[in-house]
Amino acid sequence: MGWFSSSSSDDMSRTDENNLPAQQQQQETQKQLTNYSTGQKILLQDTPPKFNDSKEPDSNPNSIDSQTLKQAWNSIQWKDFNLEKLSSIPCFRDSTMVGFSTMFITSSIIFIYSKNPIKATNWGLGSLILGSMVGWEQCRLKRKHSFQIAQLAINTVKAKEKPMMNKINHDERLITQWENNAKTETLVASKKKWYQFW
Repeated sequence: MGWFSSSSSDDMSRTDENNLPAQQQQQETQKQLTNYSTGQKILLQDTPPKFNDSKEPDSNPNSIDSQTLKQAWNSIQWKDFNLEKLSSIPCFRDSTMVGFSTMFITSSIIFIYSKNPIKATNWGLGSLILGSMVGWEQCRLKRKHSFQIAQLAINTVKAKEKPMMNKINHDERLITQWENNAKTETLVASKKKWYQFW
């Protein structure tokens, strides 16, 4: 297949194929816009899906897993491992701080004790890996706990009784007693002299 083919039947079939989706798109947009007045927003839920998701899955689920794993592996690139993207991972900073601090402490203690830099380096790298794993799990558990507390607070607020939604029925006798009491207090206050002899 080249850029310039010599047969005209191929050109005709290609132009027919290219015109067909354009005609379908025009018909779909006309169908969509019949229910709306000018200036009214078209919501996403009112539009038909752009992609056909009705593909038949393979009978073997292992092949699906291997295909998705292969696609995921092929999507990984070296430019994904820059400092900007790594620092956006939620627990990356905490785990690296714990890992490097344990590496520094362990390697310095081993170096002072044994006076062997190779042994201190080996222990330092091991403690870096172990400290990073511990820091990662610690940060992950803290985040999980905070999300659970936030969800508990949301559920508590949702389940809380909302008295402002229900109108409270007041007894008319209490209202009249309150008004009468207020009137008597104002009468007593008005009869009281504003000056006092001592």
